[in-house]
Amino acid sequence: MSDIQKATVSLVLLVESCAAALKGLSEAHDIGDYPTSDFGTLRTDFVTILSIIYAATTKVALSLKPSSPQHKASLVPLKDLTNNVAALVHSIRLMRVKEGATIVQEYEKVARGVIVAVQALGMTLNSSSATSTGTTEEYLVRTGEIHELIDNAKKSGGLSINNRDAVCRIFLRDQDSLLDAAEEIQEMCKPSADNSDEHVDDFDDGWSELGISSSQKPSQVELMTMEKVQTLVKIALLLHKRIARDILSSDARSKGNLALDKLGSFSGKLLAAFDDLISSMYAPQQASNIKLHLGSFQRVIKLIQPIIVLPPNKSLDEEFESLSISSQSRDKNDVWFATCFEQIDNAVSRISNSLEDTPPIDCP
Repeated sequence: MSDIQKATVSLVLLVESCAAALKGLSEAHDIGDYPTSDFGTLRTDFVTILSIIYAATTKVALSLKPSSPQHKASLVPLKDLTNNVAALVHSIRLMRVKEGATIVQEYEKVARGVIVAVQALGMTLNSSSATSTGTTEEYLVRTGEIHELIDNAKKSGGLSINNRDAVCRIFLRDQDSLLDAAEEIQEMCKPSADNSDEHVDDFDDGWSELGISSSQKPSQVELMTMEKVQTLVKIALLLHKRIARDILSSDARSKGNLALDKLGSFSGKLLAAFDDLISSMYAPQQASNIKLHLGSFQRVIKLIQPIIVLPPNKSLDEEFESLSISSQSRDKNDVWFATCFEQIDNAVSRISNSLEDTPPIDCP
């Protein structure tokens, strides 16, 4: 078999190995009693595998450059790529045993992105080898994608160091969107600087074609509802910030991976509830729509509350069963969080009561 044929077979094997690896990432796999290490060691191994893939990719790209391929020189790095794509999957499987779901999903995303990029490079080079053509731009783009993905993962702060860190990053990421939502409701509550409509006709934003007026001003009753919702949003945003700062920023407070994973998922649900509730504030408001989104908002808060605040007089066994990340003793943070949840309940009640007193809007 010639070197060209060997290189072609190796490229086909690489592409097939990538497909198998991607399938393996999506499947649950029981490794049984296979010996594993602490997560710090597994993380180091994962980064080392990425470094090997980076170096092998560079060698493959140089040796199989479409304009002047050196097929014999590509055989060893192609084998390294094939072997280490599989090693990435095995590394993820070991992590699933040692750590929580949030950080494993983060590492899975990195592994999946790298494997997809390696597979694309293999397909590009194989196509170029088979046709004796191929654009240099595509070959370089595929190589650059792999390098960029690995560089981002390896840089300082690129990968979370534990499950708490992974969940904290989700909270910090979502906070930017929550702040945007809070600013949106704040703008809605501001009185218009110009109550005249003389400039409205000068600009057609297209909404009128859909029967929606973007310039409709809220009534006094609707404005009062907005202000109540704004208060609720402010308290909930403060709660979200304090969870990230006081609960997730360090290992000072006891926690379990299942509780942390729940918090990570609830942050996204709270963001969605924020957006839906604020969207229901635009005039003309519909009480039924506001109630729907207010209920969804409250349900998310009720899911978060038992994870953060330990109910009083709870036994140690019950505390373990609930997987609360709070300590049993009620310190000042516990009191603050309990008070915050109480204020959220009060704000929700005020909005609900005002909606009950609001007369229905007659539809034209």
